[in-house]
Amino acid sequence: NFMDKSPDSLFRRIDPDHHYPTFGDDGTVEEAAPTLGKFYVKLNKGENHALWGNFRVGYVDNELALVERGLYGANVHYQSPSTTSFGERRLVIDGYAADPGTVPSREEFRGTGGSLYFLRRQDLLVGSERVRIEVRDKESGLVSRVEDLRQALDYDIDYLQGRILLSEPMASTVADDLLVRSEGLSGDEAWLVVQYEYTPGFDEIDALTAGGEGQYWLNDFVKLGLTANRDEVGDSDSNLYGANLTVRKSTESWFKFQLGRSEGPVSSSLRSDDGGFRFLGTEDLDLGNADGGAYRGDVSIGFADFFEGGRGRLSVYALSLDGGYSAPGLTTLTDTLQFGGTFDIPVTERVHLVDKADSRIQKEGLETTAAEVDIDFQWTDRWGLSTGIRHDLREDDSPVVPVTQEEGQRTDAVVQVAYDSKAKWRGYGFGQATLWTTEDREDNRRLGVGGAYRVNDRLLLDGEVSYGDLGPAAKLGTSYQQSEGTHHYLSYALGDERTDSGLHTRRGNLIYGSRARLSESASVYLENRYQHTDSMNGLTRAMGMSLAPTDRWNLGANWETGTLIDRQTNAETKRHAGGASVSYGFETVQFSSGIEYRFDETEQPDGAWSDRTTWLFRNFLKFQMSPDWRLVGKFNHSFSDSSLGQFYDGGYTEGVLGFGYRPVNYDRLNALAKY
Repeated sequence: NFMDKSPDSLFRRIDPDHHYPTFGDDGTVEEAAPTLGKFYVKLNKGENHALWGNFRVGYVDNELALVERGLYGANVHYQSPSTTSFGERRLVIDGYAADPGTVPSREEFRGTGGSLYFLRRQDLLVGSERVRIEVRDKESGLVSRVEDLRQALDYDIDYLQGRILLSEPMASTVADDLLVRSEGLSGDEAWLVVQYEYTPGFDEIDALTAGGEGQYWLNDFVKLGLTANRDEVGDSDSNLYGANLTVRKSTESWFKFQLGRSEGPVSSSLRSDDGGFRFLGTEDLDLGNADGGAYRGDVSIGFADFFEGGRGRLSVYALSLDGGYSAPGLTTLTDTLQFGGTFDIPVTERVHLVDKADSRIQKEGLETTAAEVDIDFQWTDRWGLSTGIRHDLREDDSPVVPVTQEEGQRTDAVVQVAYDSKAKWRGYGFGQATLWTTEDREDNRRLGVGGAYRVNDRLLLDGEVSYGDLGPAAKLGTSYQQSEGTHHYLSYALGDERTDSGLHTRRGNLIYGSRARLSESASVYLENRYQHTDSMNGLTRAMGMSLAPTDRWNLGANWETGTLIDRQTNAETKRHAGGASVSYGFETVQFSSGIEYRFDETEQPDGAWSDRTTWLFRNFLKFQMSPDWRLVGKFNHSFSDSSLGQFYDGGYTEGVLGFGYRPVNYDRLNALAKY
C-alpha cells in the first residue's frame, strides 16, 4: 500500500480551531512535508525543484486555457537564472502528473453584500482551493481586474462542510470610469471565484491527470508560451491545449495573441447569485463530447512610445469561441464573438477624451452592444465642463426568449459643469437626458449636484445627490488626514436606479479606507471601497464602513438595497442586505461581534417570484487572564429560509470555547482543554 493515499481523511478536514493544534501560547502547526500518501520527497536547488507529494498548479498566462488545481503526485519546475530587462525569467518550464483521487470544481458567486458563501460540494481536499475576486465588465462580462485572496487573512474555509467566510462583506458592484449614469451608482460586476478539489465518495476514483506549461522570452520583447492538460476519468478523456505570443515595446505598448483548443466532455459551469443556496449552469445538462477552438487578440498602444510628446492610450480586444469550447470560465454551447476597446487621450492641455465600446454576439443567443464617448474640457483653472453620450442595444435570438428579457435600444447624454474654488470647496452639477429608445427600453433622465468642502487641514466633506426617471441617488462622505503619513476616508453612498446590468433602485453603502506613505516613492493602503469623486471611480474590495474612534474600538456597518439584473435573461433580484460589526482590542482582550442580514426577491426565467431571508451572526473572544492562562472562543450562526421550501433552506452553527495554560517558567509545557 505504499502508493495509497487517503483523500477521505477526516482529521485533515476538521477546522484547526476544533482540535489540538490550537495552542494556548499562540503556537502554530506547519506541515513541512504536505502529502496525502506515505511518501514525500522534494529535491530543490534555488528556485528549481522536483517533488512527489501535494502541490498546486496555477497556469494562468493563457486566459483561454487556465489550469488551476491542487493535486497529489509528481511536479517538476525549472526556471533559468537569466532574466529580461523587465525582470522576467527567460525560460520557465513546469510539468506534473498525478493520480489525484479527487475531482475538480469551479464555482462563481456574485457578490451578495455579505461575507458567507456555501460551496456546491463538501469534503474538500485541504489546501486545494484558489480563491479570488474578479471584477467583470458590466457589458462584455470579461474579467478586467483580479485580486487573489489569502486564507486566514481574507477568508476562512471549512473543508468538511464546504463553506467560505470572508473577512469583509463583498459588494455586488464596483465603480467604473464612465460619465453617463446608467444607474445612480453605476458599476461593473464583482464575483467571488473558487476553484477546489473534492472527494465525491469513499470509493477510489480511477483518474489520471497530466500537463505542463512553458514560457520562453526570445529576447526582451517577444515571448512564446505553451500550455497543455489531459484528464482521464474512467472511460472519459478530456484535453485542453493553449498557445500564446506576446510582443511588446513597453509596458504601455504591446500585442498578445492567444489560442486554445478543448477536446472531450463539456465541463460544468456553475454560478450562484444568492451565496450558494442555488446554482445555475451546465452541470445538470447532458452535453456529451465536443471539440472547439478559441482565439483572442489584444492590442495596447501608448502614443508616447511612437510619437514624441504623444499622450494617451488605445486598447482593442477580440475574442472568438467555437460552440462546444470548454475551459474554466469559458464554456459556450454556440459560437460566440466579442470585440471592443477603449480610447483615452488628452487632446490638449485642457481637453480630455475617453471612448469605450463593447459588443457581444452569440449564435442563437443574446446580442448586446454598448458604446460611450466622454469629453472633459477644463474651461479655466477653476471651471470645467464635461459631456458624454452612451448608446446600447439588446437583441435576443434564442429559440426560447425568457419572459423577463428586455430588448431594444437607448441613447443617453449627459452634461456636467464643475467649479473648483482652489480654496475650501468645489462643486458640480449635471443633467442627463434620454435621446432615443425603442421597444420596451425605459427613459433614463437625471439631474444632480455634488461637491466637497474642506472643514480644516485634515477633514474633507463631499457628496452628490440626484433624481431621475429611475429613482433618486445620493452619496455623502468624509476624508480625514490623521497625520502627514496616514490618510483615512469614510463615505456613505445611496442610490435608487435601474440599469441593464448591476444594481438599481435604492442602494446605499458606507466606505472606509486608509493609506499610509512609507516614503516619497512608496505607499501602502488598505481599503474596503475605492474613493469615488466626480472625476474618478475605482475598485471596491468589499462594501462597508470601518470607523476607529479610538485606538481600541472599531465600528463597522454596511447596507445595500437595490435590484440585480441578470446580464443574460434580464431577470431581477430585489435585494436588501446589510450588517454591523464592533471590535475591541487592548492589551489582554480581543473581542469582535457582527451581524448580517439579507432579503432577496428573485424573478425566475418564467416570470414567477421567490423570496429568501438570510441571517449571519459572528462572535470572537480572546482573553489573557494571566501570564499563564488564556481564554479563547468563537460562536458563528447562520440560517436561511426560502419560499421554495425546506429543500432550499440552509445554515450552520459552530462554537468553540477553550482554556490555554502555558506556565511562563516552562517553555516546553503546554496544556489545552476544550469543549
